[in-house]
Amino acid sequence: MRLSSLVAIAAKTAVIIAALLLGCAAQAGAAQAGAPEGLGGFAPLTSWHEPVLALPAASTLDYAQLAQRGVAQSSQWHRHGWYCEALGCPGRWPMLTIWGEVPMFEAADALQRADPSKAHAALLKRLAEGSERYWDPYVGGYVPYYEDHYRGVEAYFDDNGWLGLAFLGAYEDTGSRRYLHDAQHALRFISAKGWDAAGGGGMWWNTSHPYHSGPALASDSLLAALLYRADHERWQLDDAESWVDWANAYDADDERHLYLEVPNRPESVVDYVQAPLIYAQYLLCEDGMGQDLCLLAGRLAATMAEQDIDGFGYEYNYGPEYDAVYLQWMMAYGAATDQGYWLELAKVNALAATDHAADAQGNWLQSWWGGPIKDPETHPGMFRTAAATSSLFAWLAVYAG
Repeated sequence: MRLSSLVAIAAKTAVIIAALLLGCAAQAGAAQAGAPEGLGGFAPLTSWHEPVLALPAASTLDYAQLAQRGVAQSSQWHRHGWYCEALGCPGRWPMLTIWGEVPMFEAADALQRADPSKAHAALLKRLAEGSERYWDPYVGGYVPYYEDHYRGVEAYFDDNGWLGLAFLGAYEDTGSRRYLHDAQHALRFISAKGWDAAGGGGMWWNTSHPYHSGPALASDSLLAALLYRADHERWQLDDAESWVDWANAYDADDERHLYLEVPNRPESVVDYVQAPLIYAQYLLCEDGMGQDLCLLAGRLAATMAEQDIDGFGYEYNYGPEYDAVYLQWMMAYGAATDQGYWLELAKVNALAATDHAADAQGNWLQSWWGGPIKDPETHPGMFRTAAATSSLFAWLAVYAG
């Protein structure tokens, strides 16, 4: 599904002009100060920010073993053939939502990729097939709560993007086309009902269309770009290009060009929206959609390495479920571009997590850097916290070798 011709041309023109301007600035900065180490020669976008962050040394750990600890902990949330949202299964809707479940699904993907085994394959199969229960045939998409299958239930387009990415990972790790089809179902739903074609673009947050969502735009763009590489359906590439072009034309905030979680709210720049859009643009560039997208991806990545970009420097401490998504896809980008900075950044945060994330019972339920988890929607005892920290360790097992 494409933008109107006028909007598409305007968006693409804005991307190219921005890329050319940024390219000139990058060349000038490199000539004056030398290329920033580990960031592909790109200097940060805003010159008045701190220099590119120098990371402390972080030793390599047994990340697969740490992830396995998280998997072992998950049995405490297991009830009625699935998992609870929080320890003890409290509340009227006690079972896992998609957002709570995806981090452990991603951890299982990564463990099977890093260390293929019967045990890891069985874990991945259980989580992938359990995740299929979120499919609602009445809605034609995945719904947040797996028992809510009826006409009119709200479905979220960021949920469908994150779950689609996990299904695609399961396909890549097992070769089972069943999981590829699951990912395709998510993208078809997003393309048909999530994209605001009538309004000139933007990805709706959910099927009630309250506002355009940065997390939905990010996860859905990356899903489309990666799915195109799996099954080479041209509409997937076209959708990814349209969505990224719209993000660059309309969803970027100030001269740093970072993306917003909520439209018209400059304070809503969050890490887990940036990484999928950075990696999606790099993939589109590789697939022949324009060198300007590689340039934009590189400059955005370098800007994210500024000392104060998120208020914490290299300490990612907002909420494990957000920060793990960011580090997962920045490690993927770093591996694709041979930029070791992102792997080192993840190692630094993982080392902090080994010191602070375990509670008195040894569960990965605390913040990575100590103190309370800052995200107001992350409550004590939630499965997503332990699962996200397990996911960080598992993806480090993939990329650190």
